[in-house]
Amino acid sequence: MSTQAIASKNTLQERSVSHEGNQYTLWQILAIWAGAALPMGLVYWVIVPILISRGNAYPFTYIFLMVAALIWEGVLAYILLRHEVKPFTWLGVKDRLWLFTPSDPKTGVRSKWLFLWTIPSIVLSIVGFAKLGWLNALWVKAFPFLTQRPYAVVQNAAEPAVGQWWLLGLLTVEVVFCYVLGEELIFRGILLPKMSGVFRKWDWLANHLLFTAYHLHMISTTPSRLLLDWLYPLPTRRFKSYWMGVIIHGSDAVMFFYLFTMAIMGKFQI
Repeated sequence: MSTQAIASKNTLQERSVSHEGNQYTLWQILAIWAGAALPMGLVYWVIVPILISRGNAYPFTYIFLMVAALIWEGVLAYILLRHEVKPFTWLGVKDRLWLFTPSDPKTGVRSKWLFLWTIPSIVLSIVGFAKLGWLNALWVKAFPFLTQRPYAVVQNAAEPAVGQWWLLGLLTVEVVFCYVLGEELIFRGILLPKMSGVFRKWDWLANHLLFTAYHLHMISTTPSRLLLDWLYPLPTRRFKSYWMGVIIHGSDAVMFFYLFTMAIMGKFQI
């Protein structure tokens, strides 16, 4: 191994100590999960139904409130980072969140080529969610009360979306806070590096289960998520890079922008 590779590996090992020296307790992990999940569940199960019953909701109320909940997750992540990273510097934040180029698990050497590992994960995610719809259908057939509420079914927003180009701006905010600064930041940035103290080598699996349980607002898709959501934390943990999860999870955004654009143009039913 070259001197440069050894130095890179040593640096990564030192950083690993700085990450994992102060691990979260189980109660801290659950509290952060609740801080992210409960607002989403509250919007879906309580707030929007109340607004609808009072006639105070309109076609995009649910989307607005979901975006607000995602922004809250970004705020929560910022509060936690300010508390944990001292002094609060960019280098400290990078270290805390694994904002690095992926590193080889065996040598510790970072390489952009390792980003290629996101490709099979993205393909598996796309194919998996497309093929497992029947499993979700069985789930809601067994538990009808878990069927997605009409106001949360994206297809139902297609007709009122026609001509509403401002929705692309709202979608952009949602994508940023879902895949980079909110949802993904909480689970793969804040939680995952601090879970090995409780879950050891299975921290990625625990992160996967927490992320599945977080979707209180999409509980009708729980079966497929149980089978596929590990695709986000495992590569992030294996290659010690936050960007792995961001790329794999964020690949959904391409489809959303396409579908929303078609719906706004009146050429496609979301």
